[in-house]
Amino acid sequence: MNEISKLDYAIDLISPSLKSALMRVSEGERQKLTELRLRRGLYLTGVLYGKEYFITYDGRLMNDASDAVRVTDDDISFAFTHAFQGSVHAFPREISQGFITVKGGNRVGFCGTAVLDDKTLSVASVKDVSSINIRIAREVRGCAKPIFERAFSDGLASLIIASPPCGGKTTVLRDLCRLLSQSYRLSVIDERGELACMYDGKAQNDIGARCDVFNGYDKSQAVRTAVRVMSPQIIVCDEIGAKEDLESLEYAINSGVYLICTCHAASVDELKKRPAVGRLIKSHAFDYAAILGIGAMCGRLISFSKLC
Repeated sequence: MNEISKLDYAIDLISPSLKSALMRVSEGERQKLTELRLRRGLYLTGVLYGKEYFITYDGRLMNDASDAVRVTDDDISFAFTHAFQGSVHAFPREISQGFITVKGGNRVGFCGTAVLDDKTLSVASVKDVSSINIRIAREVRGCAKPIFERAFSDGLASLIIASPPCGGKTTVLRDLCRLLSQSYRLSVIDERGELACMYDGKAQNDIGARCDVFNGYDKSQAVRTAVRVMSPQIIVCDEIGAKEDLESLEYAINSGVYLICTCHAASVDELKKRPAVGRLIKSHAFDYAAILGIGAMCGRLISFSKLC
């Protein structure tokens, strides 16, 4: 699935009036959009190169909202209804979590007024949706090749990929799945639906031919289940760090499975300071750390054996 089709799927979620303005944006700029944002009673915006711009009726991307397209109640209703295929009640988990993965692998996030469960006081639903963010899925084929060639040149290894938020961890992890699954059997724990972007049981992103995807599962439960029923050589997890992740990942390691995980951190020192991740590093769970994002360590592949 190419980038144009992913964008087309995103555009199909918005009302004809908003689509008309968006289609007037130059082809080059439109293809580089990573988010479309709708705010009830305010304006249509798009994110390009990490910066948010107001979209005008004649298709210009502007820093001020003076000529920007107004988002109406009907525009919000249209996008929300189309994201849930006209059946909001069929997706209670997605409603409570505030996002849904849609056709093409795009993610639609939303917020409004929380409806709380009387017993648990957790969010059971959302009413009066006020903002919608359509994140356009992007695949960068080959972006993980340098890491793949260095970390896995001698065979299987365990790897943790670190960066600050929005540093490219998930994009690299997705491409690494594609490369590794050419030779190895992977279980992909896709708790938030960002790696494979499953839709109707099919991965919308190319994660390779030997990947079994646990989509929307609780991470710790999925890791244990994967080891028991899919006999993976590698388990892939995005954004580890919670204490409840620790025991399941240790269970996988003790079962002879390699790990490839990501974590929010800008350096190895930051990784070690995270209680759960630090314990895994101390127990030699990982052979390498790849540091992405920004800063002095950006782009480095660290061998833990050389640090010991």
